[in-house]
Amino acid sequence: MSTPNSNITNIKQYWRKDVLAGFSVSLVALPLSLGIAIAMNLPPEALLAGIFAAIVGGVFTSFIRSGNVSINGPSPALIGIVVSGMSVLGAWEHMLAAFICAGVLQAIFGTFKLGGLADFIPSSVVQGMMAAIGVIILAGQIHPGLGVEIGKMNDFSKLISIPKSIANMNPLIAVIFFNSLLILAIHPQVTNRFIKYIPAPIWLVILAIPLYMFFQFTTGGEANIFGKKHALIPIKDLIYFPLPTNLNVSEIFTFPSFRKIGKLNFWLVVISVFLVSTIETLGSAKAIDNIDPLKRKTNLNKDVTAMGLSTILSGFIGGLPIIAVIARSSVNINHGAMTRLSNFVHGALILLFVFLLSDYIMLVPKAALMAILVFTGYRLASPKVFKDAGLKGYEQFLILTITLVSTLMTDLNRGILIGILFTLVIHLVRSHLTAKLFFKYLSRPNFNMTRIDDHYHLKVKGIANFVSIIKLRKLLAEIPENDQIVFDFSRTRLIDFSMLEFVSSWGKDYQNDQNGKYEIVGLDEHLTTGSHPYTIHALPQSVGKPLSKRQSQLREYAFKNSWKFEHEINWNTDYLKSNKFFETRPIEYLKNRVIGSYQNIIPWEIVDITFDEGALMAAEVHNMTMLSIRFNENVPDFELDKERIFSRLLDLAIKEDISIEEGFSSRFSVKGENKDEVRWFFSKELRDFVNQNDKYHIESSNNVILVFRYFRVMSVTEVKELVHFGDKLTNQFHKCLNKPKENP
Repeated sequence: MSTPNSNITNIKQYWRKDVLAGFSVSLVALPLSLGIAIAMNLPPEALLAGIFAAIVGGVFTSFIRSGNVSINGPSPALIGIVVSGMSVLGAWEHMLAAFICAGVLQAIFGTFKLGGLADFIPSSVVQGMMAAIGVIILAGQIHPGLGVEIGKMNDFSKLISIPKSIANMNPLIAVIFFNSLLILAIHPQVTNRFIKYIPAPIWLVILAIPLYMFFQFTTGGEANIFGKKHALIPIKDLIYFPLPTNLNVSEIFTFPSFRKIGKLNFWLVVISVFLVSTIETLGSAKAIDNIDPLKRKTNLNKDVTAMGLSTILSGFIGGLPIIAVIARSSVNINHGAMTRLSNFVHGALILLFVFLLSDYIMLVPKAALMAILVFTGYRLASPKVFKDAGLKGYEQFLILTITLVSTLMTDLNRGILIGILFTLVIHLVRSHLTAKLFFKYLSRPNFNMTRIDDHYHLKVKGIANFVSIIKLRKLLAEIPENDQIVFDFSRTRLIDFSMLEFVSSWGKDYQNDQNGKYEIVGLDEHLTTGSHPYTIHALPQSVGKPLSKRQSQLREYAFKNSWKFEHEINWNTDYLKSNKFFETRPIEYLKNRVIGSYQNIIPWEIVDITFDEGALMAAEVHNMTMLSIRFNENVPDFELDKERIFSRLLDLAIKEDISIEEGFSSRFSVKGENKDEVRWFFSKELRDFVNQNDKYHIESSNNVILVFRYFRVMSVTEVKELVHFGDKLTNQFHKCLNKPKENP
């Protein structure tokens, strides 16, 4: 966990990167913050609510939070709650009061260190809730994106009305909408570094505004299409409500009214806002910690308190709740952010943009903005979400689906409650216990922790599921630093996904932060319904799948060369996480491993890796083939890639490229912390070899060499070429390591 002194040191060291990242995020956050307010169907005087939240989340929250590289501001996850809340409370002033009360609950929640209570909601229920929010966003915003107005209806009706809106869409508005969706969809697949560096929403705005102006100019605001007159993009479809020229405070800000604080409906809205804000903040903080380039840990209770206090301030000036948002945080990290300075810069720049560029901001067409929100909704409820749940066991898939459907059919609070109850039913059935005994174990978790020789032994009996985590967390708080604990599940009837996920996460934190050791035993006799290590352990189910054609070819190739081939999904990815490439790219799993050795002493493996860039809904999922070579000698840490124009400009800005030899440096970008060591290592012979074999990215970290070419799975022929290249590269590295060091 970072200290104030370490924060100041980091800001001094990385301020250039943080300013660049903050600028990039501000360009994404500005249209998105406006769009969230528009999507909530807020009255004209409230259209700056998203902007206020972004400014408060950047300028104020940066000083009181724990998170280092997260971005704070309004979240699209609250769109459905605010829309339904406005229909219940009737006025924006009352909705602001609900935000403030939710912020007070959050501040209390964090101050009294109740962040652990979030564990009481199973992870699959949380995923189901987020997927439901995604469907709600998608169903609500696709209609205005097509230029179609619909009356008041529930979320399910909005969803089934999409085909009707497509049939009645305004063609020119739809062109902007679908063009924007296309940009958002193809941007993750583009390999050009310049296009990749600029976030997709910026490209969307850059192309949408000229398209809108062209349509307005060529059609005069109206077009005769398919025999019908279509209003092109009327003023009410613009996304911006201009600031008053005299900056009258009463016209800019809306202040809350607490007249409905005594009504039950008011508190139901408060609880909904509190739940989503807290769950998303906690989930985002954990996900962002996994991709933090400096591997710092967020104090979750402090972050929740900070979000609560920020929401109170935002609500009092007419703004939306403040949340740690994963999409903008991923953009922040992908653009080099290292400290909270980037969040402050993003908020300050948005404040500056509003005052200096308001006339230009209002040119962004509503259809383009709706595309951003629809794409966000899709990412929350994409097929991958359900596929991943299925990989964790059919139970997780069912829990997610039931939570999603029940949330759509009722509301958020009931949806979560139904999801929790359904999870308990699944656990009851899988445990094969009587209802009486099951709920006895549930109400009184059986944890027995004793000291045996040099370690703690924690034996768990009965049921170990999400309900038990609160008690287990208290027990584990007693474990001192630099010690060892063994989790023994040999006599546990059922262990659910949330429990195993918690134990593994706690164990890794204990290992990394407190120099302790942990071990999980007793799961060998438990049979599961999925290959994921956290899937429910109780009853057997094992279904073998035939090898694919590529897998069969890889197995045959490995067999002919006396190598080992493992086609199964492998969730143990820790041994690769020390590589710099994966510092901000969480690995999901490995499969199709071909394992051998060069010169019979240097182990290598070629493996298909599934990893993310970003996190949660902002994650771009990649499947790629990579060669890993593990040396026993000290190879300098470096990254080598083919030089491109944009890389040179970026290197000039952040000054990381190492100059080795003029002809070589003009073709390749080489980076590394120990520049003298890297220069010495890159001998003329190695440089000549790289010049002749320039199609691979090569990275050395902790004496492990990673080599890859594409962000995709390689064919068997390409795998053979990569193995051959690795053999030659190993020989070159040996020569470099054995040369004299007189002239580094």
